[in-house]
Amino acid sequence: MPFRSVRHDQSELVAQVASLLNAAWAVDDPYLERRTPAEQALSMEFGWDLEPADTFLYAADDGAEPVGVMTCHGPRRDNLHLFTVDVTVHPDQRRRGYGSIMLEEGLRLAAAANRNTVWVFTREADPAGDALAGKHGFAQSSRDARRVQRLADVDTEAVEELWQRALSKSGDYRLERLTGADSPDEVLTELIAVTASINDAPMGELTWEPELFDLQRLKDFQTAARGRGDRVYRVLARHTGSGEVGGHTVMFVNDFHPTRAAQADTAVHSEHRGHRLGALLKIDMMRWLAQIEPQAVEVETWNNVDNDHMISINEQIGYRLNGVFVDWERKL
Repeated sequence: MPFRSVRHDQSELVAQVASLLNAAWAVDDPYLERRTPAEQALSMEFGWDLEPADTFLYAADDGAEPVGVMTCHGPRRDNLHLFTVDVTVHPDQRRRGYGSIMLEEGLRLAAAANRNTVWVFTREADPAGDALAGKHGFAQSSRDARRVQRLADVDTEAVEELWQRALSKSGDYRLERLTGADSPDEVLTELIAVTASINDAPMGELTWEPELFDLQRLKDFQTAARGRGDRVYRVLARHTGSGEVGGHTVMFVNDFHPTRAAQADTAVHSEHRGHRLGALLKIDMMRWLAQIEPQAVEVETWNNVDNDHMISINEQIGYRLNGVFVDWERKL
């Protein structure tokens, strides 16, 4: 069959997936570091929170070398209308219609799963990606920006000034640092509400329902992080009067790419906004990371392009635009 489903424990096929993705990224997004088969296998096994995407290799003819990779994912906890499809064609095999064939198969799988909304993603100003999405009836619905903070280039005086301003507004809060991909249930229970605050972030015109967070989902997030080999660092802002967690920020470092850290959520609960907790949390995390992971000289973060508040904080502490990506949506 042209499409071959790939499990995380099929080492030869996983190696083909990694090789093909690396070849495409070298052309399409050189910032991305190459992925080893071992890292690819862990990503396919654990996903973000134990909901990994389905992965397929595509070969134009039976017995031929694969020319593309397709991944598909339908959320299982919420947004049950949604299905995401990602297609990658080897650079040497492009302009032969393979991308269209894979995308059509992704649409077929979405319909078979009773999902009525499909998302695909392209890099901004990518004529081939724009043409493929437009040809298959997708409309641009949102845009996300990747920014990178290079710690050696950070203006430490400007960061200190922002830190002092944040301190002056956050006197009713104390910061707590948590390490490791395992936190006890009582801590995770405290984090449910503030984690759900990420739903307040802009999503453009995408058809989207608030994500549902509970104790099990946070435990699954920890299990997946541990399975991928991530070292997890979290800073909390706790209100000294009520004891509530008003905000948090989370960072990952992994030995597959030890010089780069990855920013996960930074969120402040609606009842605790107006105290500059976002800036306080991110600066404390930045300083802590420099101490505990000194080899991590870059940090990557993502924001919707309409998230002006968080982008402003990121820019002030040294993050610089690295790429913009388009979210496309089609209704079935």
